[in-house]
Amino acid sequence: MRVRTSHLLAWCGPCLPLAAIGLPLVVYLPPHYSGTLGLSIGTVGFLFAAVRLLDIPLDPLLGALMDRTRGRFGQFRPWLVAGAAVLALGVWLLFMAPPGVSASAAFAFLFLLYLGYSMAGLAQTSWGSRLSADYAERARIFGWWTAMNVLGTILVLVIPPLVLNFAAGGPGAGVHAMGWFIIVLLLPAALVAALAVPEGAAPGAAHQLSLAAARAVLADRRMLLLLAVDLLASAVPAVTGALFLFFFTEVKGYSPADTSVLLLFYFVAGLAAAPLWIRLATRIGKHRAVALALGWIGAIQLLILVLPEGNVPLAGAGMALAGLPFAAPVFLLRAMLADLLDAQRLDRLEAAAEDRDTTGLAYAFVTATAKLGYAVPVGLLYPLLGLFGFDPAPGARNEGAALSGLTVLFLVPPLLFGLAGALLAWRWPITADAHAEIRRRLEASAKPA
Repeated sequence: MRVRTSHLLAWCGPCLPLAAIGLPLVVYLPPHYSGTLGLSIGTVGFLFAAVRLLDIPLDPLLGALMDRTRGRFGQFRPWLVAGAAVLALGVWLLFMAPPGVSASAAFAFLFLLYLGYSMAGLAQTSWGSRLSADYAERARIFGWWTAMNVLGTILVLVIPPLVLNFAAGGPGAGVHAMGWFIIVLLLPAALVAALAVPEGAAPGAAHQLSLAAARAVLADRRMLLLLAVDLLASAVPAVTGALFLFFFTEVKGYSPADTSVLLLFYFVAGLAAAPLWIRLATRIGKHRAVALALGWIGAIQLLILVLPEGNVPLAGAGMALAGLPFAAPVFLLRAMLADLLDAQRLDRLEAAAEDRDTTGLAYAFVTATAKLGYAVPVGLLYPLLGLFGFDPAPGARNEGAALSGLTVLFLVPPLLFGLAGALLAWRWPITADAHAEIRRRLEASAKPA
């Protein structure tokens, strides 16, 4: 079944404000809180890390609660709207906090933001698996999802320069502008999606809220394979993102403004390439497209190593080439998870086991794995940089072992993670033909004898 474009646009609408949160949380808010608002840099680092670690186990709990939700408004739509409301409040409190804010208040604001983000994001992706049962169409659905996420990132990326150049304001003006951009879009986008897009019936009864339900989801070796690929796919941009500014300013000699331009090349290329990856996934299979994208992402590090110093147009072309595959693993793995849920349901039916809906719980594990993939490498990289003698302070002079260590950390882990993820993705068993047979048997089992 092909999903109407109007429904896809409405369902993807919340991606714009949801994706716009990611860049400020990593790039702008930590220095804003440690500089403009007066908290110590150590306190800020601890707060952001602690909330992220608390947030990861929250996802399976939310997913299990979504699986138990039944009502006139649907299963996932109430969670999307409620999550958007919680998130809007968290963004307002966090982005608009005044100077002198306490550490405990900042922690509460962050936790509220992450709670709302997890509710809304998990509800939306779980809902996406229900929009169509077709193998190829699922790649299109999550391809649109990724394209809108990239567009949200691009839009929020250009807000601080626009504010700096065309609007008056204090040192926090750029952060405030990003906050209002997110707040203004969040609830209207969530409501449009909830009111305009059908959700579809749950493919089974609600499961019990228990560790046994979580263990049952993780007992499937196919699920563990998908989670391993997603972990590796998330770790690559975590490494390159954490070290990007340091590498291009210290090793390649670009200004911070130039690095923002290079990032724009990267994200725009990823947005433009999304339709091509959808077509490729339909032609060669989603798992092979994931393997190709991850191999490309890993190997392209060698090209980045030889990019010229100080030549923005040529480096921008190189970054565009590097950005072409970056979004493909994210959306294709989520489409593959929808196929796996069909296979698991068939397994339960043929084993005469109780048919339980685990959609939210399964997508929660993928969400948690992605967060873990982003969190762990950053926690390891900065201490390693310190061992190499690298000084991140503005104006510090780094040379010799410090720059060599930075180069090795920027290039080698993404190369290894990308190639390892490609090899694992190639082993995925649910091809287009296999999924067609799964759907045929599911439909046959649903017919009255």
